[in-house]
Amino acid sequence: MITRADKGNSIVILPIPHYESKIQDFIDNNDFQDDTQDPTTVFQKQIRLTIRNSTTLIPKEQRWKYTNMNPSAPSIKGLIKIHKPDQPIRPVVNWRNAPAYKLSKLFTEKVCQLAPNPNAFNIKNSQELLHDLKNTPILPQHTLASLDITNMYSNIPVEETRTILENTLTQNLVESHTKQELLGWYDIITKQNYFLHKDKTLFQKDGLAMGAPSSGLIAEMFLQHIEHSHLARLSQKHKILNYYRYVDDILIIYDSDHTDIQNIVTDFNSLHHKLQFTAEIEKDHTLNYLDLSLHRTTTNIKTAIYRKPTFTDTIIPFNSNHPTQHKYAAVRHLYNRLNTYNLQHTEHTQELNIIHNILHNNSFPIPQQKIPTQNTKTQDTPQPTHTWANFTYIGKETSYITNIFRQTDLKMAFRTNNTLGNLLANKHRQRDTYSHSGVYKLNCPKCNKAYVGQTGRQFFTRYKEHLADFRHNNDKSNFAKHLHEESHPFGPMEEIMQVIQYQRKGAHLNTIERFHIYTEFTANNHLNDPQTISPNAIFQTLTKYQQPC
Repeated sequence: MITRADKGNSIVILPIPHYESKIQDFIDNNDFQDDTQDPTTVFQKQIRLTIRNSTTLIPKEQRWKYTNMNPSAPSIKGLIKIHKPDQPIRPVVNWRNAPAYKLSKLFTEKVCQLAPNPNAFNIKNSQELLHDLKNTPILPQHTLASLDITNMYSNIPVEETRTILENTLTQNLVESHTKQELLGWYDIITKQNYFLHKDKTLFQKDGLAMGAPSSGLIAEMFLQHIEHSHLARLSQKHKILNYYRYVDDILIIYDSDHTDIQNIVTDFNSLHHKLQFTAEIEKDHTLNYLDLSLHRTTTNIKTAIYRKPTFTDTIIPFNSNHPTQHKYAAVRHLYNRLNTYNLQHTEHTQELNIIHNILHNNSFPIPQQKIPTQNTKTQDTPQPTHTWANFTYIGKETSYITNIFRQTDLKMAFRTNNTLGNLLANKHRQRDTYSHSGVYKLNCPKCNKAYVGQTGRQFFTRYKEHLADFRHNNDKSNFAKHLHEESHPFGPMEEIMQVIQYQRKGAHLNTIERFHIYTEFTANNHLNDPQTISPNAIFQTLTKYQQPC
């Protein structure tokens, strides 16, 4: 089996039984309850009912936006932590097609608008940390240490955090109906905490769903409540001068003449029975935190850029068939970090040599002049709004097409399908062909005339609707109408239904459907309503070049 490592942008090759045993070890060592029944259909009904009842936050005409029309159970995979002893996994749960995914995103958006977290002890990134450390006076007895929260998401207490959310909404003067709807969303999102593994449904008894868009916000709500309740007392007791947290990684500077790290960890572990912390203390006056190597002198903190021992210099190669913007994104990041981290001369020169080596190993030309630093955008700076179009990049031909729009207000974004992740992906769970959504074609078994349609639900659900129209002599289906008029039979799904392309509901799905209807129309083979078909220069060009020479 081929999979990604958790850190270092490297690939791990290992036997499938070995990989599966690591997944099973994670499941066995955490509080999961298994079941043979997939609750996705039941959960979907609960989500639909919740959205229907949310009359304050969701207008009736927008309900469809937050319903995942063809949901499936979340699935789990593991990224191998090759930098840790015994190489355990970092679990990654794909929640994108879960019933509550869209509602979870909306919940996060609404809570951030109505009752934002204060973020008093958080840092956004390494650059913000460096800015704060620059103004921090250091004495010889000061010591650096990092704390890590063990399995953070699975140890956030759901019921207790609900009370914190309710109190926060009340303190922010959120209207009663709005508050009750948000609390109802919270309940249903946190209860749908499950995933599928080897045809078994695993429920997490407590904690937050891994992969849910709302889990980060909810975890922050609980952790910041703990910090505001206890941090002042602990800082005074242990003379903690500075405290910074980035998600579940904490950096502290404390007075080692007054306390030691073991006493600090003991007190942190007593804050809540669900939270457990591990600690790492500086070694030779140096501590690695995030992507920084912090070296404590007698008066200040010097910084260098840190890379784990398992780091590889792999970025998208210069000669790969990817958009130029994608290939240079990593390069811009490397130079931006070099120029904004305020490194001293020795560390700056060392990092510049590493960057040049990375570029050389990935066939990039070495810049002969300094790369300008990109301005960091702040939330207070108003940004112009643009209309964006998404193109799948296949080569220079895509660039020729998108260059046409350079002088317009339309902005181009690219995506690629030919990535190692897609090519080497291990398909943990194959869904039946007809359980997806997308564009389909129904072929008359007698004359082979074709009807092209789309569905955001499962293909076999749409097939059964066409079949019902045929049996009840209902002309809602143009396909069924043709069969009745011509006295042609209705065939089995596997024989008459062809899946053209998988796609979720949305504008892209509409375009794909229109193109394939146009294709059948130009071949004089369609059964769709002619009034829905109009001339299209782009479709005409595409169908022209699809034709055999």
